[in-house]
Amino acid sequence: MLLSASQPIWCLPAAAVPAALQTTPEGLGQGEAQRRFERFGPNRLPSLRRRSLLLRFVDQLVHFMALLLWVAGALAFAAGTPQLGWAIWAVVLINGLFSFWQDY
Repeated sequence: MLLSASQPIWCLPAAAVPAALQTTPEGLGQGEAQRRFERFGPNRLPSLRRRSLLLRFVDQLVHFMALLLWVAGALAFAAGTPQLGWAIWAVVLINGLFSFWQDY
């Protein structure tokens, strides 16, 4: 039995897993383990690369809705209502801080 996208390993009954992985319930023999190691490499996940905290914070300030609010604040300044412009920008910053804190 070969694994496929239509029947992934976690959908198989426990008794069918060794056959699907071409092994036995006791595991692989030393020779087969060495062949698989040479062919596929070590059985390790790659290390997770995370973005810096500063970039993750900036992400909260430059998504689509935040950009619309930055523009709305600028338009409020251009229309002669600086109080509204400051209020809109404050909302963007406060929302960015809370979103960053929640994500962190």
